[in-house]
Amino acid sequence: MRTKNVKPFTYGSLYKQDSPDGKIIPLAAGDMIDFTIAGPYQNTRPDIAANRITVYKSGVYQITADVSVILEEEQSAVFNINLLPDGSDPLIGSTFDVNGISTVTGITVQAFLNAGDAIGIFIADTFAPRGKL
Repeated sequence: MRTKNVKPFTYGSLYKQDSPDGKIIPLAAGDMIDFTIAGPYQNTRPDIAANRITVYKSGVYQITADVSVILEEEQSAVFNINLLPDGSDPLIGSTFDVNGISTVTGITVQAFLNAGDAIGIFIADTFAPRGKL
């Protein structure tokens, strides 16, 4: 079988630009990760106001999410990639976490998405025994 002219059909990107004053933004369980820049995209709609990417065509997608987190000892956070902004519909296998100190954490999953589905990164849980995360 020969394939001809195989090109990426769909992709989308959202990024968080550093705060102008270098301010660290606390994590709050129940919030979406806040994005400030739409990156390259084709056949999707990155939406920085909603912190989500909407797909235009049904199919299986490979989704990669990465988050940079600064924590103190004994603090932790749990994230997932979800379809609903209230966190009630996470993609199967999309939960990832961070424990301890500053780190970059993330996950890559494959999921079937229907045309019109929108995905974002949800902060599912946080743990900070001695103050703000």
